[in-house]
Amino acid sequence: MDQNQGYTTFKPTGIKIKYTYVDLVKKQVTAIISLNGEVQMTVVTDLAIHQVNKEGSLRKVLDVLPDVDEESYIEQISAWSKIFIEKKITDPEQYFE
Repeated sequence: MDQNQGYTTFKPTGIKIKYTYVDLVKKQVTAIISLNGEVQMTVVTDLAIHQVNKEGSLRKVLDVLPDVDEESYIEQISAWSKIFIEKKITDPEQYFE
């Protein structure tokens, strides 16, 4: 194998973001960040008043994937929330399939 070749092993981290609730009228989206099935943080994005409410801690999640910070997770959730509201998507799981 020369210096420019190699391989990468991909394995699941156990970290999942699930969008559990979209309210098109109130412009609110709820997401849950879990690690190996255990909820670590619930994030409610309220686009009507431009506010994000968090409940929980990402300490264990950040231990598993330290290159990504809490702000990155919140930005990702906020961006997807905006897409769901703008495109009137009420079932994000179906949208991702």
